[in-house]
Amino acid sequence: MKKGFSLFELLIVLAVFSVFLIVLSIVLNDYLKKAEQNIEVLDALKRLTEASNKVTQYLLRASGDAISVKIASSTEITFDIIIAGEKINAKLQVADENTVLYYENNLSETIKVENVEIRFEKADPSSEIDLPVKLTAKTRNPFNKDSNLVIESTIYPPGVR
Repeated sequence: MKKGFSLFELLIVLAVFSVFLIVLSIVLNDYLKKAEQNIEVLDALKRLTEASNKVTQYLLRASGDAISVKIASSTEITFDIIIAGEKINAKLQVADENTVLYYENNLSETIKVENVEIRFEKADPSSEIDLPVKLTAKTRNPFNKDSNLVIESTIYPPGVR
């Protein structure tokens, strides 16, 4: 009567168990790579949305005449803010992919964005005025290094007439 497993039987069980562990590790590794890419895409979309919302909040401060909103370049826009009848000159200027500068008369404020390229342009190139403003926020696509993720917003500040 046999009381235990033979060496051959133990080797077969260990081999089957090893193959199972190898297949399991390959499947988990693939799953973790896909999960990491999905997290990177979600992070990129979050950065795009936050940067776009921050810049939009400053643009929505514009008030007064429509001709006061001027797109000086693709990285700079000037506008007026009228508070209690007093006109304040304001400007948004994109310094780089991490910084947008906001100026109000002699005051300045730094708006932090993370690896997001911000651009301004006229939504209607044939229009005499620079409104509505087309705001473009762009960042690298983590899935495809040769492409970008882009959010475009068309903004017409409610206080501008």
